[in-house]
Amino acid sequence: MYLSRPAGGFKVVYEYANHLQARGHQVTVVHPRNIDPQPGARQKIKGLLWPYKVKLKDRVPAPWFAMSPEVKLSLVADLREKYVPDGDAIFATGYQTAFPVAGYGASKGRKFYLIQHHETWLGPEDEVNRTWTLPLHKVVIARWLMRLAQEFGANGDVTYIPNGLDFSRFKIVTPIEARPRRVAMLAHQFAWKGMADGLAALEMVRAQASDLEATLFGAHPRSHDLPDWIKYVENPPQDELLALYNSCSVFLHPSWTEGWGLPPAEAMACGCALVTAANQGVRDFAEHEVTALLAPVKQPAALADQLLRATRDDALRRRIAEAGRQHIQRYTWERAVDAMEALLLNR
Repeated sequence: MYLSRPAGGFKVVYEYANHLQARGHQVTVVHPRNIDPQPGARQKIKGLLWPYKVKLKDRVPAPWFAMSPEVKLSLVADLREKYVPDGDAIFATGYQTAFPVAGYGASKGRKFYLIQHHETWLGPEDEVNRTWTLPLHKVVIARWLMRLAQEFGANGDVTYIPNGLDFSRFKIVTPIEARPRRVAMLAHQFAWKGMADGLAALEMVRAQASDLEATLFGAHPRSHDLPDWIKYVENPPQDELLALYNSCSVFLHPSWTEGWGLPPAEAMACGCALVTAANQGVRDFAEHEVTALLAPVKQPAALADQLLRATRDDALRRRIAEAGRQHIQRYTWERAVDAMEALLLNR
């Protein structure tokens, strides 16, 4: 598994690895080439040779993330127990990994399941839901996921630990009051990320405010059908992403569903006023008329109404942006790792 482009869920796992390692824990991140063994002698050989191929090409599994050199990276053919190192604790980090982790013996340590979303787009819904009842201690990143675990009758304890942000990386550089009438938005290929709704809302507002500017960013090349007036930044590195957020006054988040929205949280930390569809994954930090402006999910016209308010009313935009910035500051990595470490140590 080679991740050439950023992925939020993986980033969260890597952040925990770095922080726990820094606190004196030995952390190993297991990267399988495949989840399950692949049939055929050729696939078996390719699986066994894959770690050497990665090292020979001087690659790392996620070149966009600065992993601590002290964190061990274990590149394995698949997730059969013989390839997974022993330890005091082990985490499944996605629905596909929950089944093998649940079947491991005691030598792998206490079993946990970090749940960052209801991952029904990755597999059959009944199979995804079944992982919530496996005998794993669930760690959920949002309150709505906690409620979902309770609805499923999750087998095992459930702990709520929201994500953290690195406020040395996401911060205000350009004063909130000095921002132009420019909107930032994440571009994504998944339909449920709501990009079509966001573009529709932008076009509606642009029809009433011809000086509106917009900058989209994403992990993939610019889409051919993106309007010419919208700027696009592909796969921005950290310094460019900070500058992008700080160059915009509003962040538009049209997703239908989220686990815990990282980009809107990052944008809030950088002083953008958040205009968002009211998906459950922003509800931990987005309160309508207080820290954000919310519109119903899948309603571009309603989203456009809120966006127009934020771009026309500077006083409202500044108030929302400042309240959002102050509120998001509570979500530190120190707080998240404190909670995770306490869980691991049974405090």
